[in-house]
Amino acid sequence: MSTINTVVVKNLSKSYGNFLAINKINFSVEKGTIHGLLGENGAGKTTTMRCLLGLSYSDYGEMYINQEKISKKNHNIRRNTAYLAGDFRPYENIKPIEYFKYILKLENNKSDRYLELSELFKLDLNKKIKELSKGNKQKVGIVQAFMRNSDILILDEPTSGLDPNYQRVFRELIFSEKKAGKTILLSSHDLLEISNCCDYVTIIKEGKVISSQSKEDLIKQTIKKVSVKFSNPPDAKRIDSIKAINNFEVNDDQITFFVSGDINEFIKFISEFEVLELETESSNLSQTLLEYF
Repeated sequence: MSTINTVVVKNLSKSYGNFLAINKINFSVEKGTIHGLLGENGAGKTTTMRCLLGLSYSDYGEMYINQEKISKKNHNIRRNTAYLAGDFRPYENIKPIEYFKYILKLENNKSDRYLELSELFKLDLNKKIKELSKGNKQKVGIVQAFMRNSDILILDEPTSGLDPNYQRVFRELIFSEKKAGKTILLSSHDLLEISNCCDYVTIIKEGKVISSQSKEDLIKQTIKKVSVKFSNPPDAKRIDSIKAINNFEVNDDQITFFVSGDINEFIKFISEFEVLELETESSNLSQTLLEYF
C-alpha cells in the first residue's frame, strides 16, 4: 500500500537579508499522522511553517499540500488548514467567545466546537482576553485552531505556556484528532513533547534538516547499555569489529557495552563467549534525540 503525503517540502530555502533562515530543506508529512519539527529556537521551524501557509514567501524550492503545488496565487488549497502561530496574539479587548464567533463568521463556518474545546481546557469564555494569563491565552489559540474541524493542523510551539496538566489534555486532543484522520504538523524545541506525541520527527539545525525519520526508526537507534561479566572476556580488537557496539568500558572481567542498531548482531557476538552475568538498561527516545544536538 503506497504512502499518501499530505504535505511535501522540497529544497525549500528562505533568506532574510544576508541571513539564511532555511537552507534547501526536505521532508514530507504522511496523511493521518503527527509529524514533529524539532529544533532549537531560531533553527528555522517557524519560517518553514510560515512559508507553507503563504505568510512568508520562499526564495527557492517547492511545497505541496494534498499534492497541489503552493504558490502566491492558489491560497484556496490552504482553506482546510488550521494554524496556531508561535507568537499567537488575538484581539485582546474582547472575550474569547466573541473572538471565536468573529473568526468563524469571517470564514462562514457554522461550527460551535469552540464550546466543547473550551470546556476541555477549562477556558473562561466570558473574561476579556487581555485579563487572561499567558497559559489561558494559549488555550484561546489552541481552541481557534481546532474549532474549525480542519483536516490539516499546523501548530507552532502549541504547548508554550501550558501547565503540565493541560499539556496532557493537549496530547489527548491531538491523538483524538489523529484517530479521526487529521494530519498534524507541530513544532517544538522540547524533546519530551516530540517523543511523547509524534509518529515522525524532522530535526532542523541551523536551517538544515539533519534527520527526518519515523519514531519507530529512531527508537531502534536508542542506545542500550549492556553490562556483561565474562569468564574469559573478548579482546578490544574483536569488540571493535562489531558494528552494533558504539562504545565500551572494561572493568576487569566485566565489560559495559553501549549498543545501538542491530541488537541481534550483538547477541550473536556475546553468545560466542561464556557469560556469567548480564544487565541491560535502555536510554529513552529523548536521550536519542539529544544526540543530534
